[in-house]
Amino acid sequence: MATAAKIMVVDDEAQICQNVEKILSKNDYEIVHATSAKEALNKMAKDSFALLISDIVMPEMNGLELLKLVKKEWPLTKAVMMTAYASTDTAVKAIRLGALDYMSKPFTPDELRSTVDLALSGKLTEAPTTEKEKEIIDVDIPFDREEVAKYAGDDFADKLGPSDMPVVEAAPETLENYCAVGSMVCDIFKKLGNTCKGGAKTGECPQLKAKKKKGAKEKGFDSKKLIGIDYPFSYEEVASVTGPEYVLNLQHEGVSFIPYEQLKKNVAQMMEQAPGVSADVIEFPKEAAKAKILVIEDEVAVNNNIRKILSKNNFHVDQAVSKAEALEKIEEQAYALVLLDLKIPEVKGLELLKAIRDNRPETMVIIITGYASIETAVEASRMGAVDYLPKPFTPEEIRNAAEKAFQLAA
Repeated sequence: MATAAKIMVVDDEAQICQNVEKILSKNDYEIVHATSAKEALNKMAKDSFALLISDIVMPEMNGLELLKLVKKEWPLTKAVMMTAYASTDTAVKAIRLGALDYMSKPFTPDELRSTVDLALSGKLTEAPTTEKEKEIIDVDIPFDREEVAKYAGDDFADKLGPSDMPVVEAAPETLENYCAVGSMVCDIFKKLGNTCKGGAKTGECPQLKAKKKKGAKEKGFDSKKLIGIDYPFSYEEVASVTGPEYVLNLQHEGVSFIPYEQLKKNVAQMMEQAPGVSADVIEFPKEAAKAKILVIEDEVAVNNNIRKILSKNNFHVDQAVSKAEALEKIEEQAYALVLLDLKIPEVKGLELLKAIRDNRPETMVIIITGYASIETAVEASRMGAVDYLPKPFTPEEIRNAAEKAFQLAA
């Protein structure tokens, strides 16, 4: 008779561990549970387990940190993650770190049994990742504030710390020497016996008022009146001695730098005035463009915006706005990175992602989509996508995603 597979279930809520154990025990699995990552690691060090099922949001060490350690120490142990705070961000990270699946709570007994059966039977396989990628993945904050707020409320989300548990802070009013006028802890308030006479009269904190005046005064500084702390004379006086061109190129340190193009023109004029004297003008090579990126997005405006954003970072960006154009460009040349929209006319599901992975396995892919879902995030990550960005995203987010992808190839 075959030995029952041993499964480690980790959740800081003991009741959930017991419920999972009750469900899976009916399928003759042997269940061991732990209510913290530390307890789980201690038990796993003493015994071998076929499967880890872990919650993500836990005190001290979250589930992604646990997953990363388990896959490093016990690579043959398979893993499935579960969470009540499901997000595309944690889904991608879990799959790229080696989890076979990602389950959103609440789930049914049948969903749990089906996932476990698929994981242990070998029908689910780990995503193709490298050790370098696993090291780069940030496991400290595995979900974004907006998605947590959607399920747990703004108050809970506002208190989230790096461990993904609420950080409860004392109300400021209860702090010693707290002045309500300035809404801050104030030493002067303390010295005056916890009173603010000036503030009580005007309703405004004297210290903050002084800072505002100082700031306004500093903002009023006219750079054309003074050339810097070491050069306390006016531009007009400098121009009368050195000429207007010198002043035109004067920097805030009081040093003049003539642009290279202007310098070349000046040299050319000098050569015309001094015939028979030759001079070599050296052309400095421009900075080489970074690796090529292909943006596959059928909305032309969005495609153009992404190109403009990434071009500013010196990336060479090509574009495709249809399935046919995308396949043609992928066939023609290898791209270091492809930004792929999920909704392209005539494209079924992740068809284009599969085509890229089949034809250009070395190309990194970032999914961009206005129709984000946990299911597509998990599936895309399994197929090799290194990131998944729900629309709308900021220029900084798209730049950071591209830079992070290139770190993997560095």
